[in-house]
Amino acid sequence: MSSRSAFFDSRAREWEKNCYPPPVRERLEELILEFRVKTGTRVLDIGTGPGVLIPYLKRLVGSDGTVCAFDLSLEMARQAGSKPLSSKDAVVQADVHRMPFGGDVFDQAICFAAFPHFADPGRALGEMSRVIHSGGHIVIAHLLSRKELSMHHAAHSAVEGDVLPDDSRMTELFSKAGLELLEIADVPGRYLARGVKRT
Repeated sequence: MSSRSAFFDSRAREWEKNCYPPPVRERLEELILEFRVKTGTRVLDIGTGPGVLIPYLKRLVGSDGTVCAFDLSLEMARQAGSKPLSSKDAVVQADVHRMPFGGDVFDQAICFAAFPHFADPGRALGEMSRVIHSGGHIVIAHLLSRKELSMHHAAHSAVEGDVLPDDSRMTELFSKAGLELLEIADVPGRYLARGVKRT
């Protein structure tokens, strides 16, 4: 087990309680509106952690939509699997660099609070692009700015080098993955990069 895996596995049970108190939840509610998730769509929750987004996404996609979530950490995936899910939804343990899904399966892919932890961000984005439809959207989001996130991760040796690419590099990564980067919002308390799969 790598130090990164051990870091997340050991914190899985308390992660949501420790990291998402009510004031943070309020900010998350606002951020999720920026994801523009539509009713009846198929959404992939990438690096779901303990499933923080699942209840929100379920509410947005409605009874006709589906949510599929995965995390590399088995303990995180177990926590996520305890969230209320329908028979159409799924939570699995998986690696973003080798997703166990067919191509053109999802309408939208959302990567919340996970992208800096991916060993090969280019390959990860390529996989995200592969599994969504042409015209489908990818969102990378955090409740911290790029600078704030770097400072936050610096306090933990297992993830101290996990940072978001700068705007130029992110644009390049999206392009190489067959995605058009539509926007990057990088402000105190929020980071959001949104792209669309080219048709």
